[in-house]
Amino acid sequence: MVISPVRQHHMVLPEVSPDAMEPVREIVRILLRMWHKSDLSFVAELGVTELLTNVWKHTPGDCELLIREMPNGVLVGVTDFDDALPAVKEPVDDAECGRGLFLLAALTEELQTQPLLTGKQVWFRLGRPLVGDEEEADHG
Repeated sequence: MVISPVRQHHMVLPEVSPDAMEPVREIVRILLRMWHKSDLSFVAELGVTELLTNVWKHTPGDCELLIREMPNGVLVGVTDFDDALPAVKEPVDDAECGRGLFLLAALTEELQTQPLLTGKQVWFRLGRPLVGDEEEADHG
């Protein structure tokens, strides 16, 4: 059995702002291309933008971004140092905000918030069907 190393990218984003969004999306796009997972790029970039926008709007200070390759997908997490946990809830029809995490939860395999000693990590997981699942879906 061959155990492959975990490929991941970790970066600290000081005082995240809207100006940081496009360069971070480009990093996500490049990593997923290198990992042969470009098909996950659109939702991964959208998710990173949502999580970083929430940090910019709701938390002071720095945050950390983690992008980790998984056997059948990718995990993306943003850690900030504010203890307030976000709520994923169905938005009201006439609300002008509050849809981002709800939509992200619908587009990803998993969306979680993990409280930390100081702050929290919000992360999502994108995946591809495993080969056996694809065959089963084709023949099922």
